[in-house]
Amino acid sequence: MLVFCVGGQVKLKDLISFGDEQFQKGDYYYATKIYEQAIQIDSISVDLHWKQAETQRAYKNYAEAAKWYANVYAEDPERVYPNALIYYALMVKQTGDYTQALGLFKKAYKAAATFPDEFAYIKAKQEIKSTEFAIKSIVRSPEPILPMPDSINSFDAEFGHMFKNGVFYFSSLKADSINTNEEVYTKFYRTRTYTAGFDSLKQTYSSPTQWEQLSVPERSTGNGSFDDKGWYYYSICNDKGYNYQCKIARYKQENGVNQIDTLPGIINMEGSNTTNPCWVKLKNGKSFLFFSSDREGGKGGMDIWLAGIKANGTFDTPKNIASINSIEHEITPWLDVDSNRLYFSSPWHYGYGGYDVFESNLLDKMQFSKPKNMGKPINSPANDLYYFRQADSVFVSSNRLGSKSKKNPTCCSDIYFATIDRPIIIPPPPTIIPPDSNRIEFPVALYFRNDYPNPKSYAKKSNLPYDMLYTDYVKARNGYLDSVLDKNGLSTFFTSKVDRGYYILLKLYDSVRNELARGNSVQLFARGYASPLNVTQYNVNLTQRRISSVQKFFMESQNGALKEILDKNKSISLAIVEVPLGEFAANQNTSDNLQDKAASVYSVAASIERKVEILYMTRIQHQNLQQITAEPLVQQDELKEGSSITKRISLMHDASELMLSEVKFSQEGLAYEMKSMAENESEILFTFTPIFTGKHASCYADLYFEDIKEPLRVYFTFLKK
Repeated sequence: MLVFCVGGQVKLKDLISFGDEQFQKGDYYYATKIYEQAIQIDSISVDLHWKQAETQRAYKNYAEAAKWYANVYAEDPERVYPNALIYYALMVKQTGDYTQALGLFKKAYKAAATFPDEFAYIKAKQEIKSTEFAIKSIVRSPEPILPMPDSINSFDAEFGHMFKNGVFYFSSLKADSINTNEEVYTKFYRTRTYTAGFDSLKQTYSSPTQWEQLSVPERSTGNGSFDDKGWYYYSICNDKGYNYQCKIARYKQENGVNQIDTLPGIINMEGSNTTNPCWVKLKNGKSFLFFSSDREGGKGGMDIWLAGIKANGTFDTPKNIASINSIEHEITPWLDVDSNRLYFSSPWHYGYGGYDVFESNLLDKMQFSKPKNMGKPINSPANDLYYFRQADSVFVSSNRLGSKSKKNPTCCSDIYFATIDRPIIIPPPPTIIPPDSNRIEFPVALYFRNDYPNPKSYAKKSNLPYDMLYTDYVKARNGYLDSVLDKNGLSTFFTSKVDRGYYILLKLYDSVRNELARGNSVQLFARGYASPLNVTQYNVNLTQRRISSVQKFFMESQNGALKEILDKNKSISLAIVEVPLGEFAANQNTSDNLQDKAASVYSVAASIERKVEILYMTRIQHQNLQQITAEPLVQQDELKEGSSITKRISLMHDASELMLSEVKFSQEGLAYEMKSMAENESEILFTFTPIFTGKHASCYADLYFEDIKEPLRVYFTFLKK
């Protein structure tokens, strides 16, 4: 290493200039040593402390960077370096000290409050919630994550890309032109693509071989994805100096001839950094290229884009996947075709520090769901990138503690893997489904025979699940048809109402099971109805029996699959919440003459009143940062028609700042006010005039909160005085 003679101010200036030069080249380790010498000469220079902090951050030496940022923050009362505090907090978070980091983020948030458009304020606001997530989150996978063997990992940096035909493809920063006793730290040193054969019987890897055909002098190559025609898509980067740019190329060997094409400008936009190609063919046969780029039209930094690939091999105009992108970077996309999930890494969304791996579900029309953190042990306080799955193993590249290093323990990435359980195979829905049953639209109406379940009983619970009651009702269909004149109308009722309701219930069951399997709690709001044949109290109990039969269906179907999930995960729950007064909602014009059973029992008008409606489903995502509960979820009261009433809802939450963004009310004329009562406790006052239909009124409010996708629903029911 070059050591300067440091005898005077001129030498100090030269020393700083040389350190700056190494920083711009990307040789951060060398730069830290030069700045260290400069600080020995001028130990009180805040600017030198700032340079050392910035260099240690780039070098990924989080503890050292935190120390130097702390010094700058303490020494800079005029805030010449306004980002010192936010970077101090970020570096502390990447050491894994979330409690200290949270306090620093809150301090940074307050300090930057007068500059709400600046990075420090925006990032601090996000990181308060993100760090609270890290503190509260739990390990999602009980399986350990292990480093790849030393034949793959080294003291250099490795990044895993894919398996194909028993060959593992990865890239590595190798010490080609520097002393092999030194570590390789940055993109200034050449990245090359390597392959290693995997012996599945011995569970061993062969020695890696550099893919010479992809190597270009003074360029780095990496990433990688094969298409179905044998083309290998990869990145080729000009990385002279700190700033670098990449383009996506593809390679194929055919008849002994090497073919290399750079993708056209519709993908490699001029002046943009375009990298991380991931080619996929979906189950519908359509092909797409996912990639990361800072091209125009994004949200900021590197965004993830997708481009359809036409039959002739040309590309559609790339589309920004706005639902997952942010003002920071989103990189290393990989789509799992089996699960229809996109995986990527980002430092913005709620996570454990640095880049974390996130998943997003592929929805209709190539839309994607809000990202969800993959949790530990996939993620760590360091940078976690290049997630992909091969059979029952997943792989991630990370510079977490435990990676191979010689000096800085978080300098360089190694490749890690973990064994996962095969996904639960969800049985397909019935092959014969009545028309319009492909979507779950609430309310889901389930119909019952007269006085069922448990006829002539005042019991409030039934021992029969709804599927048995449905089967019994279907068997009685012919008897019902024989008892009425309007056979066509009643036959249509059985097909369009009774059968359709049951099939939609089966689909709802699958949805509930999927949510529980993902670790989410589920609430189903249900209301029972009865035809006006009996006295009110009898009908109240009858509607409760009907709701209990639906609850029994959920808990006992498919050999108690839901109960098994709930028993394994005590932190989640399935609740059916009764919304009362359904017995007063029956059409009072329906015949209650027991002597005329054709009208009061068998007719369509009577049959349509005997039901349970599942009004709504809410899910509580326990992995989300903000958890909110409302009490009570349902309120019942007696009221004179035309009177105004005020109702109070208590909210318990664990957010640092709960913001109500919108209230959607099911009727006109609502006034509301939310106020904080204590730490993590708020209340909302609703004032409105219920609109009665006959003897009762019923309405609900959907409460939307910032940063929470799912609304919270509460119901109000009233009996007319």
